[in-house]
Amino acid sequence: MARWVTVHVLRRGWYRFWRDSRQVPSKVWRRWAGTLALGFGLCALATLALTVGAEAYADRGLQAWDDRLSPLLADRLPLSFSRAITWESPGNLLGMLPVVGVFIGIMVARSRPVLAATMAAAYGLQFTLVWIGWGYWNRDRPDSIAGGVAASGLHSFPSGHTVVVITVYGLLTYLWCRASRSGAERLLIVLAMVTWMAMIISSRLVLGAHWPSDVLVGMVVGLLWLLSVITALRRVEKAL
Repeated sequence: MARWVTVHVLRRGWYRFWRDSRQVPSKVWRRWAGTLALGFGLCALATLALTVGAEAYADRGLQAWDDRLSPLLADRLPLSFSRAITWESPGNLLGMLPVVGVFIGIMVARSRPVLAATMAAAYGLQFTLVWIGWGYWNRDRPDSIAGGVAASGLHSFPSGHTVVVITVYGLLTYLWCRASRSGAERLLIVLAMVTWMAMIISSRLVLGAHWPSDVLVGMVVGLLWLLSVITALRRVEKAL
């Protein structure tokens, strides 16, 4: 029964999205897709360049810097190991999928196909950016904190948690601030969301799941991709 309801809801949601998206002029969709494709291409090149550079300098000071900084950050960041386990959850697959899914569902229900498609593209394509780094450089995860118990078997560079957190929560922050008419509310939203993202990202360092350079490059990639997504959205809105 539950499976039938899920399939029925998804089918109706897809039908409504398809119907509403056809009401948007094709030139708008072309502008949206073109801007997003250009931004993604530039982000992919930046990710590859950063990965190539980091791998080249790994034995020329980068790894030594990571080795020194990693235990210092794990000790001084305002999270214990046990709390970091909780804080990293909103940035993993199980924690992020409901956020993305609920947002897309609300936008579909409100007949906002461009926003629904933007979130889906932002979330889906960020995986590809991370995989570019992982595919080029098979960097091992740290094992100096708690024997590497919290480090997965996946590649380390860049930090996927960092990229997805900045992409998804950054886009939500932008949309919320844009909808707000209060300067004080916008300030509080930005401060709250930046703190939220910082805690999730910090948890990866406290757990020893990533090297500091993994997180730094993840922040750069995430911000570049977020800027690309917002640019595509703004160009579309000007055309409507």
